[in-house]
Amino acid sequence: MTLESLDIKQQKLRQLQQILPEIFEDGEIIPEKLKDVFADEVNESREHYSFTWAGKRDCYKTIREKTNATLKVDEDKEIPDGDNVFIEGDNLEVLKLLQLSYHKKVKMIYIDPPYNKDKDFVYSDTWGDSIQNYLIQTDQLRNKGYTTTKTNSTGRRHTNWLNMIYPRLWLSRNLLKDDGVIFVSIDDDEVHNLRKVMDEIYGEENFVGQLILKTATDNNKTQINVEHEYMIVYAKNIELQDNWERKSENALKIQKKYLELKEKFDDDTEVIQFELRKWIKSNKNELDKVTHYDNVDDKGVFHDGDIANTKFGGYKYEVLHEVTRKPCKIPAKGFRFPENTMRNMINNNDILFGKDETVLIKPKKRLLNAKDVLRSMIYEDGRTSTKVFESMMGRSVFDNPKSHFILSRLIGFVTKNDDIILDFFAGSGTTAHAVMDLNKEDGGNRKYILVQLPEATDEKSEAYKAGYTKISDITKERIKRAMKKLDYQEGFKSFRLDNSNFQIFKEVKKRPDMSYEEIEKMLKMSMFHENILTQGAKALDIVYEVGLKNGFTLSAEIGEVKTDNYSFITLSEDEKIFYFSFDKEITGDIVHDVPKDAKLICYEKALTTNVKLNLRENLDLEVL
Repeated sequence: MTLESLDIKQQKLRQLQQILPEIFEDGEIIPEKLKDVFADEVNESREHYSFTWAGKRDCYKTIREKTNATLKVDEDKEIPDGDNVFIEGDNLEVLKLLQLSYHKKVKMIYIDPPYNKDKDFVYSDTWGDSIQNYLIQTDQLRNKGYTTTKTNSTGRRHTNWLNMIYPRLWLSRNLLKDDGVIFVSIDDDEVHNLRKVMDEIYGEENFVGQLILKTATDNNKTQINVEHEYMIVYAKNIELQDNWERKSENALKIQKKYLELKEKFDDDTEVIQFELRKWIKSNKNELDKVTHYDNVDDKGVFHDGDIANTKFGGYKYEVLHEVTRKPCKIPAKGFRFPENTMRNMINNNDILFGKDETVLIKPKKRLLNAKDVLRSMIYEDGRTSTKVFESMMGRSVFDNPKSHFILSRLIGFVTKNDDIILDFFAGSGTTAHAVMDLNKEDGGNRKYILVQLPEATDEKSEAYKAGYTKISDITKERIKRAMKKLDYQEGFKSFRLDNSNFQIFKEVKKRPDMSYEEIEKMLKMSMFHENILTQGAKALDIVYEVGLKNGFTLSAEIGEVKTDNYSFITLSEDEKIFYFSFDKEITGDIVHDVPKDAKLICYEKALTTNVKLNLRENLDLEVL
């Protein structure tokens, strides 16, 4: 079985070979042939625009390195099960582990990475974070938390930040669908570097835009009081993006009030309109972009639009006034609708007539058709979302949690019913809260994957006093409490990053340059034949490790099958199914208990040579 993460280098070579087979010989790229194909497009000049920094080459080395780490099941009994995922661990290693199982499956990524402030930190990578380095830094970390490194102590502030962010953004792009998008929160310290990094990874042609979020005023005395942050937005392929629209939330507020008034005043549209206009006027600050929806007829709420075409040369035909029966005035540029469309609109009571034929008719723009569009300036009183957070988690447990209201709105623009949203700098767990909130609102079935480093909380902090020794504790608890607050029925699976369950990788750590062929040879040695697994390895953890590294997602269905002679743990997804047997002795009769379309995975020491040959003939067999 494959027991390491996806080989990124080989994956890219295969993809390139499919596109440009002519530049390869014996599986290797021939630079001269590449130049032949692209001719004038190859720039051999030493002077050209580029973005580089100390350690960038090592970033690619970090990306190429495979990991033999694994995700182990969180034994927290309070977590309701579901297809959502929370992972405690360094996101670099986790992203590598997700490369195969989640390749092109994520619709939206949102991250809020470190902003690189003096008080902030950059993950103390050694050009990325191998599982060995991660575990050295985080010994006993599930109890104590990961102590972070201050950025201002190194004198390489921007360089360190770039070396941290680049491999993570690069790896995460592989997980996006072709029509996927990524939103990254940032402020002025690194926004310029982030744009350049993302231009390189995504292509500047896939830059969608830069959102500006108005925040509370910075009261520190400076030349300019900063009142904003940014979100940088890129598409994996901008040509595959539809127009981003969603139902207007503010329009729905008006609709709710209209229904209350209709319940009270029945079909008296004049009174309903009068009362609705009063209410809209008194609540105009909460009804941005929809206060003009203040007319009411027997079909509901509308605003009167423009019947004229946008330029000269529109449609011209006769429309009789509904009362005078005389031809109505035609706008100078003509009507914007064809005659048949206009007749249908009149028949459906979607045209507003004036007092007589001298007044231009107007189309009725229905409130229920009002669309919200994503604008570059976003403002929300942050106290609202903070109050929601504090009502669940307590005061001062987490500084400046992101607004789940804003994030829910963004997710609504770019995702559909069953899309996956990934956040690998999960922080307080806002993304999970936002996904659940949106699903409750529109009946969707979106899923989230959250990853959070178990960063230690300050022992003097309110979080620590409340019992949260690590940021990841806050993340997980916030998800639980948001579920309860929203009465959300689907739970999540929780995992933690750890060493492989397979003994062989203890030896690999001593020789990180060991080839896969050497690993296979070592596996045949008697010491591993007898003790293939690490001490205390659990069956379910082994199932998830093998599954994840062989293409199953973390939401794959786990089951149990018991027959007269054997017990199996099954792992199934789509049309794939693995049967895991941990029995110490297996005979040929197991073929009657395992479906022929399943792969049987068992201990090699449980099989005699004859049984092994028999099973290879009759089943898809893999041995541990």
